[in-house]
Amino acid sequence: MVKRLLLVAIVVAAILVVAAPALAFSGYRADWTTAAQCQVCHPDKHAEWMTTAHSSAEANHEPITDGARCAGCHSGNYDPQKAVPISGAGTTADPYVWSAEVTENGAFSENMIGCSTCHYGGDVQHAAPASALANADICGQCHSRQGNSKPPNDKYPLASPTPGGTINPQYPIGYKMLGEANAGGWTNAMPLTDIINVPTPAKPVDQIYYTIPGETTTTVLPYTARTHEEGALQYQEWANGLGKVGMSSHANALVQIKAYIPESVINQGKCLECHSQDYRMAPDDAKPTAAEAKYGITCTSCHDPHAEGAQSSVWNPDRNPQLTAPRQELCVECHNAELGPNGIAKAGQPVHHPMKEMMNGTGAIDVPQGSPSVHKGKCVQCHMPPTGRDRVDGRPATAGNHVFAIIEPALAVEAITSGNVAGKKWDMYNSACTTCHSRPGDSQALWLQETLDNRQEAMHAWNDQVTAALTKAAKRLGFKSTAAANTAINKIKPSKWSKGQRAFQKSFTNQYYIQSEGSWGIHNWDYARTVILKALEQAKSVRR
Repeated sequence: MVKRLLLVAIVVAAILVVAAPALAFSGYRADWTTAAQCQVCHPDKHAEWMTTAHSSAEANHEPITDGARCAGCHSGNYDPQKAVPISGAGTTADPYVWSAEVTENGAFSENMIGCSTCHYGGDVQHAAPASALANADICGQCHSRQGNSKPPNDKYPLASPTPGGTINPQYPIGYKMLGEANAGGWTNAMPLTDIINVPTPAKPVDQIYYTIPGETTTTVLPYTARTHEEGALQYQEWANGLGKVGMSSHANALVQIKAYIPESVINQGKCLECHSQDYRMAPDDAKPTAAEAKYGITCTSCHDPHAEGAQSSVWNPDRNPQLTAPRQELCVECHNAELGPNGIAKAGQPVHHPMKEMMNGTGAIDVPQGSPSVHKGKCVQCHMPPTGRDRVDGRPATAGNHVFAIIEPALAVEAITSGNVAGKKWDMYNSACTTCHSRPGDSQALWLQETLDNRQEAMHAWNDQVTAALTKAAKRLGFKSTAAANTAINKIKPSKWSKGQRAFQKSFTNQYYIQSEGSWGIHNWDYARTVILKALEQAKSVRR
């Protein structure tokens, strides 16, 4: 009996082995999990995702028909080796068209950007910590597309029916979105950056940026000059944006604080709430320490991959940036001074980036409160103006730039593309002032540059006067320097301060408020001027 059962088992196994090649699957990987399968257990998230452009088969139809150059990002689990062109379906100029339908053993598993595009597939996404989705490389696999944004993917060359014989696709294939689980715990065994060839945070190769001509050493700006339709180069801009210590201020937000602040201090405060996205995403009972946190401010800090936001793009009403909060509120979630219940800074204490307070006209000491700026709520309009030109027809792109640094009108006027595009060099069409202040024939609002310069020069001059006045005030109080006076006075209970000590501490904090806020009068000219002049008055009033 046992022998008979063993014989049956061997026969069945042999049949399965023979039949295995017939068990075809669509796309590159057999373990791909479709969005429809995820819906069974995650109906609410699936319903949210269905509101996004990622889920739209209609929106992704045309790019898929363009074949390998587009379908890798516009479909799920694409395998160019399985893609078969539709004979005679194209035009003379572009004779090849590929099917946009999901078929058995076809080129892809989904004609949309589904769950496994970001979450991998099978059971892997369930093994990964949720905070792994803070990794911007996940979005960067596709949001770094076009404009020669990355070199050809030589790991996956493929035969092509087009003239030239082969295609080296510039998109990910066979990627493992959240890494691999192994005996040693969860690790990114195969980083996406190894697969998609996007060096970060260094500049991607061959990308066309803007330059400032006529300098001894050509200055290459971090703003991309040639883009996919509606952008799609957000990853490069985010990774290469200018910030402290020569790094992207958002991408390296975590690196920056670790460079200046001891980890023990970071763990005691609230730094990670704004400087680390994996910290923000982690459950309250599983927050990483400064040593454990991995990522700075990444895509999911501002964007919800699963749902449409309430607002359309500033520059294109047909686009929805899927923001996690209204843009008027989003930036100031972190860019605020957290001044406490009364909203006024404490004399003698530093003030940490009070951008929100400056926009509101609040927070400084002994000045009128509540004079909001005309710039309040317009962070995106000023810090994210579109800079690129469309790769197809050269029109200005309408996607916000993710460098976030201010582009003054004079800089925008000088900047030109670093390489010929369509036989010519393009200028930078927008500046930080364009959205509200452009004029016919002056898209960059160059007419405002003199006003910007004058106001900032005045603020810097007043600040220098405050610095000199505080130095003299410190000596009148018996100290060698402003820092020494501030430290010594802070050791005394505020209720015991003399009139001169109190005036000194108020001046110190008001000046710090202006310096830390950093716009030097541009965010709120009237309030900033009032604050710096009050600081000067306070410093001059100090007596022993």
